[in-house]
Amino acid sequence: MDQNMLITLSKLGAVAALGLAAVGSALGCGTAGMAAIGAWKKAYLKGKNALFTLLIFVGAPIAQTIYGMLLMLYILGKISPEGGTDPTASMWAAYLGVGIFGGIGMLASAWYVGKSAANACNALGETGKGLVNYLMVLGVGETVALFVMVFSMMLVS
Repeated sequence: MDQNMLITLSKLGAVAALGLAAVGSALGCGTAGMAAIGAWKKAYLKGKNALFTLLIFVGAPIAQTIYGMLLMLYILGKISPEGGTDPTASMWAAYLGVGIFGGIGMLASAWYVGKSAANACNALGETGKGLVNYLMVLGVGETVALFVMVFSMMLVS
């Protein structure tokens, strides 16, 4: 393959990291958002104030988009090094694979953090208790995405 094709495939891996992570964030935030709306509706029906803190849960899966962006920028930095020889010729498959599979890992993390956040919205909305416990659970799911990002970067460094 010519150099332009190798660079294009490498960049495809970079953008896949961002795009797939963003899909996971959208799925996770949407899932948690639906649960927050349901919890607020229940509170209003009981004449209670809606808990603004549920937005913490709704926004939790958005971090994976940032991790995807960081991985994308890292891969792009490897494709276009300042000075020296271009490593793309020998590493394009690694960049493509890390972007795709790293993105899928972050997608899954964001989606399931969102599902956990949805249950946290329901539980906190009904009881008003357990905020820190629920945040710790979300943090465990978040850690998966951090591991994926860091290990993906290590693989192509």
